[in-house]
Amino acid sequence: MKILKFEASWCGPCKSMTKLMEGMQIPIPVERIDVDENMELAKTFGIRGVPTLVLVDGNGKEVRRITGSTTKEHIESLYS
Repeated sequence: MKILKFEASWCGPCKSMTKLMEGMQIPIPVERIDVDENMELAKTFGIRGVPTLVLVDGNGKEVRRITGSTTKEHIESLYS
């Protein structure tokens, strides 16, 4: 399992989420994906807004998703 964190350099809420997540001890890998640089992957996952967190299983299949700014507790609920 891992979290795909779809973001953009121009996105204020993305920067806030990055700071929040850096202060957390997330027990699974988090892969940051810039939607402007990885448009195909964003399209594959149907990303329509950033920030978006997508929990994927070992085969890369989506398990859960959170779109928009959120709380530490909501992020923790993504993978627990």
